Amino acid sequence: MALRDLLAAIEAEAAADIGRLRAERHREAAAIINDAERRSVELARAAVSAAEQGEREAGERRLMTARQEIAGRLREVQEAAYQQIAEDVRASVLAARERADYPVILAALLHEARTALPAASNVQVAPSDEPLVRRLLCDEPRLKGTVTLPNTGGVAVTDGAGAVARNTLEDRLTAAEPELRALVGELLTQDRALVSA
Repeated sequence: MALRDLLAAIEAEAAADIGRLRAERHREAAAIINDAERRSVELARAAVSAAEQGEREAGERRLMTARQEIAGRLREVQEAAYQQIAEDVRASVLAARERADYPVILAALLHEARTALPAASNVQVAPSDEPLVRRLLCDEPRLKGTVTLPNTGGVAVTDGAGAVARNTLEDRLTAAEPELRALVGELLTQDRALVSA
C-alpha cells in the first residue's frame, strides 16, 4: 500500500470516527435536553401544586378565622340578648310586689321558708312587707317579725341556733339564673335555625 492510500484510509477512518462521535454527542445532547424538559415540566407541576396547596391552606386559615369571628360575635349577641331578657325578667319578678296577688305570693314564700326551717322563731322582712307579714303571722305568737331585708320582696326565717332559710324574690331569681340562661340559649339557637332554614 502506498503512502497515499494509507493517508486516505486514515482520513476515512478519522472522518468515520468524527461522524460517530458527532452522532453520539447529538444523541447525548438530545437526551440531556429531553431530561431537562421533563424536569422542567415536573418542577412546574410541583410549583403549581405547592402554590395550590398554599392557597388552600391560606383559604382554610381565612375560613377558620372568619368562623371564629362569627362565633365570637354570635356569643356577644347572645350575651347581650340574654342580659336584656334577664333584665326584663328581673324587673318583672321584682315588680311582683306591685301585683294584686302579691299577698298570696308572699304567703307562699313564707310557707316555703317555714317548711324548710320548722323551728323558725323570727321572720325577717323588707320594710314595705312588714304590715302584710304581721297579718300573716297574727295567729303565730311564737314568731316575731323584724325588718332587716332590702325592699325586694320575700322573707328569711331564722331559728335560735342561727339557721336561716331565705326565700326572697331576689334569691329565687338568682337560683333560676342558670336555667334562664340555658332557656334563652335554646331559644336563640332555635331562632338561628329558623333564620338559616
